[in-house]
Amino acid sequence: MVIKSYTFEAEPVLMDFHDFRHCTFKRCRLIFCGYSNLRIDNCRFEDCRWEFSGPAMATLELLSNLNRSGTELGRLIVQQAIAIITQPPPGRPAQAPAFAPQPQTNPAPEPRPPTSTLPSAPASDPPQSQG
Repeated sequence: MVIKSYTFEAEPVLMDFHDFRHCTFKRCRLIFCGYSNLRIDNCRFEDCRWEFSGPAMATLELLSNLNRSGTELGRLIVQQAIAIITQPPPGRPAQAPAFAPQPQTNPAPEPRPPTSTLPSAPASDPPQSQG
């Protein structure tokens, strides 16, 4: 739904499913759930707070968890998301993202060395640490 030249004041506003043009938001809770695209064109925001819920919040939580995981894969996924967020608008040249996913392949298992035919040595007690 297109909303033009409207002033929202001190109220919760569901942002999903809307196209806001030349609107003013004053002291509002702006709630985005991620169920649809959102368009904001020439709007003013005064002392507003964004809130996320539903799929939008789930996406933010996933990216946050990946970022905190400390793994290389988590870092790369977060970098890819940032590259998507920061890419220039259509019609302007885009930079290549820092990470481009590579197709996953299952490499052939490495051959194992032959096992010994000698009996294994009896297990011994673990060494005692000296303190």
